[in-house]
Amino acid sequence: MRKEIDIEKKNAVAVHFRNGLGNFLMMTPAIQALAKYYNAEVDIVLDRSWQDSRRQSVEDFCREWELIREVKEFQDGFDARDYKQLFYARHGENCEAMSYFQDTAGYDAEHINWRASKINEVDYYMNQVYSLGYKGKVPDMYCVPGEGIRLQNFPELSGGNSYFRIGFCNGLFAGSKWNWERKGWPYFPELADLLLGYFPRTKLMLFGKGEIEAKWAKEMEGKGENVFNLVNVGCIRTTAKYLRRLHLFITTDTGLMHMADAFKVPMIVLFGPTLVSKNGPYNGEYRIARSPLRCAPCQQSPLFHTCKDWRCMRELKPQMVMSVIRKYLFELINKNHPYTRDNSTGEIREYLLR
Repeated sequence: MRKEIDIEKKNAVAVHFRNGLGNFLMMTPAIQALAKYYNAEVDIVLDRSWQDSRRQSVEDFCREWELIREVKEFQDGFDARDYKQLFYARHGENCEAMSYFQDTAGYDAEHINWRASKINEVDYYMNQVYSLGYKGKVPDMYCVPGEGIRLQNFPELSGGNSYFRIGFCNGLFAGSKWNWERKGWPYFPELADLLLGYFPRTKLMLFGKGEIEAKWAKEMEGKGENVFNLVNVGCIRTTAKYLRRLHLFITTDTGLMHMADAFKVPMIVLFGPTLVSKNGPYNGEYRIARSPLRCAPCQQSPLFHTCKDWRCMRELKPQMVMSVIRKYLFELINKNHPYTRDNSTGEIREYLLR
């Protein structure tokens, strides 16, 4: 017999999630809007069958966010009547929890044609909240601020502003049935040579999490003493602290791209197989470096499932990316962007004018 719940005691909304950290960051405006609309705390509900590496990153993020009351496992006895509202996204991965939320949430989060709609995930989630009655603005994307973290692992990164701090991230989720390895870019070492040649007073900071990323970063360390390997270093707050100190972040379509976007760090984002309209930055400063192949992007098309070559990122050459970087840095300096207001600006301008 199902228990009766006093409606006055239902002081939370439940949000089901099963996807990557970047997808969760794009859901944070909707989560904030839900909490405000229902005047409630938020429980994040994860399916017990979800055990891959993405889950740990999402859990770590949620436990650092004061808006989240609890991260809990969906299991027998979970009762929708304990909550003011259940919330879910239909494009997440199917599982027991999603089926339950779909049956009991009281609304239908319809499937969406991302290619045709050209909608960003942030707006997709927010449209569902608007359908529930919310009428306010889209809240800013949230990211754990990284406050209270000392940069003790690399003290040389914490002093002065005379160095141009550039972040690299070649993040990808290997092992997925969707083969997200295809989002990786093979030319970061060559790009490092170009950047260090143009801007000698540069600190390259390598970001990411995972075994493949660690191998990539280890190889990059050979570029010299101004390359700092931050892959798998510390908690998510530590990563956030380092990200916020960057002048420029050069990244593939990955979760840390959305973290930097939440902080409005200037970015160059490298896109090949995935849709910029769906997965691209939403809030901040950025420029997109796209694969020149006609077949890119192939996400949500038959080619995405049949392609075995994955040429799109290989055809995006380092010189192409460098051209986008130089143009973007000119724009940032000319409009006196806050990230260029330090001792490195004059040197950056000097090298750009060569």
